[in-house]
Amino acid sequence: MRYFVGYDPARKDIFEYCTKTVDVPYEKIGASVLNSWYRKRKPTDSTEFSVCRFLVPLLSNYQGWSLYFDDDFYWRVSPRELEQYQDPKCAVMVVKHDYVPKNLIKYENLNQLKYERKNWSSLMLFNNSHPDCQKLTDDRVQQGVALDLHQFKWTDNVGSLPREYNFLVGEYKFDETAKALHYTNGLCLE
Repeated sequence: MRYFVGYDPARKDIFEYCTKTVDVPYEKIGASVLNSWYRKRKPTDSTEFSVCRFLVPLLSNYQGWSLYFDDDFYWRVSPRELEQYQDPKCAVMVVKHDYVPKNLIKYENLNQLKYERKNWSSLMLFNNSHPDCQKLTDDRVQQGVALDLHQFKWTDNVGSLPREYNFLVGEYKFDETAKALHYTNGLCLE
């Protein structure tokens, strides 16, 4: 299993906070670390890894399983725990949040976009060899509509992971059993 963490140099402190809680070898994924990849950042892209996260199957040579998660996670357990949920029938597995964000503004005064399947793509367990993951080519990710990618319009094979692995801090009532805290509304490191 390969592990990818979203990386944006403008959020280096957040990335470092996250990765201090990660006990597995990981790879950064973001436009600045992908030398041969470029996509013009759109106003709706809140980070440089907003879209390139969907390159994980390609970067994994469409083989095996890979886990992607955003840089604003705080892991209370090993991400390795997610290996037990691998389902070969699924192209990707996510926590299927069903909520409307409470805030209109998120970190760094960015507008909080509201859309179907919000935050599903913040933690993705990819079955890289699945035919639907093989649709995630460099061209499709570069030229595609970001919202279509985030809403999983590229597959009908989305499996479920337990919510405690992508617990949205500030959106859900706190739960001591949460295994990975996701600070989707922002993280104060002071």
